[in-house]
Amino acid sequence: STEMASWISKAMRLKIYKRDELKCAYCGIQCKVCDTRTCDDLSNACTLDHIISQKTIYASATDDKHANVMRRDPKNLVVVCMSCNSSKQDTELYTWCAQTSRNYAAIIAEIARRIAIAV
Repeated sequence: STEMASWISKAMRLKIYKRDELKCAYCGIQCKVCDTRTCDDLSNACTLDHIISQKTIYASATDDKHANVMRRDPKNLVVVCMSCNSSKQDTELYTWCAQTSRNYAAIIAEIARRIAIAV
């Protein structure tokens, strides 16, 4: 199920949705804010992806508190559709782009544009 996850506040989640104009940072489609109760097709459901994966965050953080701050940092989060998020999972962005023939440079530029905007 994809009910709003509790690891990030609803307010911050909505700020990131607004910043990113509900567009997938990876494939560019318009995402829908929905969950399993309100959405027939979850492939374009709005999700947040960690640019630096949570696995990497936990491996590099000094402790759990530090990791939790890092994983909620809006500068490490972008709106992506459920389809891209399910495909990428914990794979690092460069590797995933190479595996799926995506334009890594264009995606990085789009991420940089988004995270420069204050939330």
